Amino acid sequence: MKRPVLLLFCLTLMVFGCTPEKRVTTTESAEWQAHVRLDSAIEYIDHQRYEQAMLQLKRAEKLLPIIRNDSLGYRICLYIGWLNEQAGNHQTALDYEQMTKMYADATGNRHYIVNAMIHQITTLNNMGQTKEGRRINQLAINRYDSLEHNQQSTLLCNSAYYLMLDDSLQQAEQTAYRAAMLAEDSTAMGNALSVLSRIMLHKGDNEQAQILMSMIPQTENLTLRYNRLMTESDLEESRGDYRRALETQKLLRQMSDSIAQQRAALDIQRVQTQFDQQWHQRRTAERSFKLSLLIIAMLLGMGGIIYIFFRRQQQHHREMQQYISNVRQDMTHLLLQRDTQLEDLKQVLDDRMEEVERMKQKLTGGFAEDQMYLQIKDLKQGIDVLNAITSRQNISQYGRMEQQAALQALWLIDSPFAAQLDNSDNPLTPKETFYMVMEHFGISDDEKLDLFCCSEQALRSTKSRLKKKLK
Repeated sequence: MKRPVLLLFCLTLMVFGCTPEKRVTTTESAEWQAHVRLDSAIEYIDHQRYEQAMLQLKRAEKLLPIIRNDSLGYRICLYIGWLNEQAGNHQTALDYEQMTKMYADATGNRHYIVNAMIHQITTLNNMGQTKEGRRINQLAINRYDSLEHNQQSTLLCNSAYYLMLDDSLQQAEQTAYRAAMLAEDSTAMGNALSVLSRIMLHKGDNEQAQILMSMIPQTENLTLRYNRLMTESDLEESRGDYRRALETQKLLRQMSDSIAQQRAALDIQRVQTQFDQQWHQRRTAERSFKLSLLIIAMLLGMGGIIYIFFRRQQQHHREMQQYISNVRQDMTHLLLQRDTQLEDLKQVLDDRMEEVERMKQKLTGGFAEDQMYLQIKDLKQGIDVLNAITSRQNISQYGRMEQQAALQALWLIDSPFAAQLDNSDNPLTPKETFYMVMEHFGISDDEKLDLFCCSEQALRSTKSRLKKKLK
């Protein structure tokens, strides 16, 4: 890092570290500020200004470690969880709903506790975790006699939904009717009637489902409108009126797009929330300014060490490239000498490649196998194949790769013979190529049988094909 850039970075840290800020000093003032933030958030939610609502709620959430009002903590976490659920952030919503349940338990208020559980059940159902939702719903029903009618209605609606999933339609219908009878507002009534109409559709009673669907309150509640449209679509499809079912599906898609736009707005808010969290982290960093400078110094030291290490790796890489180039030149020179024996070539090349592999191990980041390195590897393989043939080793498993490697080596050892074998107009098979190499090196037919591990008939067939190809 250049010195001017380093100085500018340190000065920036000092400016931020020395900036005075107003801090909450008492529990009473913190609680008052949290109340103000929460009231503002509720006002924004009423006007569907969810971004500003989330910003106010997150600022209120920062004050929770200072205040001791569990009821206030319950309400703040409840609304944050609800906004995340509306945005489709189910896991985040579930985390906040668990915090809501914790604050509700601390208050000892049974209505708060059950309300927190109801929100958890809704989120779990939306996540497809109906087993866990069913478990929590049963725990809430254990408090049934002490609940408000709307809470009782909601829990019974959930029970009816689970019974419908189990195909216990008769019991589900009775439970849904009980939920409708206990409903005290349009939302609770609409939810009960929506579940009841879906149960009727499952039973095949389309007429009753239509009657119940017409009784669902015509409110601005998006959930009720969405559920009503879904029920209408199922009803029209069951009647065979696919045109109207398609029109209803279009309305559902339009509503889904509208909800998606609201979720997109909340996506923007999540960016603002992350910025807000970073601001909170910066305040923590201001209290440890000296530690930050120490960390910077350590990072600079580590950067210097890494730089030196990188330069040494580069130098080692260049040395390895030069060594490979020298190996390639030496091997080409040896191959062009007519009196060079294959065994000697193999020994020299094995020693050189062993040294290359040792050098590769020293490169921490690995070695990119370039064209020159690959050529040496192929050349070594070709020499190994030719040496295996001349030393009468078993080559029955050799195939196309070994054939190409042997041809590459032969081009340097005996180019006229290589040109005879490497005929693109009438290419030889690997076995035919190895047969010709054996002939070239004076290997008898009996020895060929041992090298190929084949029968005399197979060897005669190979020889016959070669005569036709090499005419």
